[in-house]
Amino acid sequence: MNILGFIPARKGSKGIPGKNFTKLNGHPLIKYTLDVLTKLKKKTRISIFISTNDEKIKRYCKAKGFKVNYNRPKKLSTSKSNIVDTVLHGLEWYENRISNKVDAILLLQPTSPIRKVDEITKAINYFKKNRIESLASVSPVKEHPFEIIEEQKNNKWRFIKKPKKKVIRRQEFSKDFYFVDGNFYLVRRNFLKNKKTFLKENFTKLFKLKRNWPVDIDNLEDLSVASALLRNKK
Repeated sequence: MNILGFIPARKGSKGIPGKNFTKLNGHPLIKYTLDVLTKLKKKTRISIFISTNDEKIKRYCKAKGFKVNYNRPKKLSTSKSNIVDTVLHGLEWYENRISNKVDAILLLQPTSPIRKVDEITKAINYFKKNRIESLASVSPVKEHPFEIIEEQKNNKWRFIKKPKKKVIRRQEFSKDFYFVDGNFYLVRRNFLKNKKTFLKENFTKLFKLKRNWPVDIDNLEDLSVASALLRNKK
């Protein structure tokens, strides 16, 4: 199976200016995703594709030995750009110029710098063995739906989800709740082209990660958490 490891790394960002190249423990944020793909390439047959409109990122990736011949168009480099459109545009460019048809896309966003190569390798093998169309990583929720409230008009509010029976202790909460943590998405080429999504209810299979603090960097606080977790990991 020909899997394309796709890194979307546009220049702009509202939360953190130049987020994909901002420093995390002394290294550009994108370095952590590049490192994971480099290790994955040694274990699996995977190609690497970098989609960016940032010349600084291009120079850095080339210095690290990665090929970056694709120029991400302006219409796909804004805060409103759709990630599916971005991937499909890059995929078409890649297949036309490399003359190599892709079977599946592994989407690794630089905003998730804490990954385990063995987990992703296991996910790829599970994906292949079971002929899965769409697979996404998920982590257990820390804030249980029984405790989440929605504010409404006139100072009223409601629970997002009510338990079927009276729940007194946290230990009684059901553990069947997860959220899509953004660590990785793995999808068949034709599924993405036909469904125009990486996630589809009752189609996408879940790959459960054991994370107390899953990180998806969107602001400076997330960056601080990731920094602490990486230091602790070492």
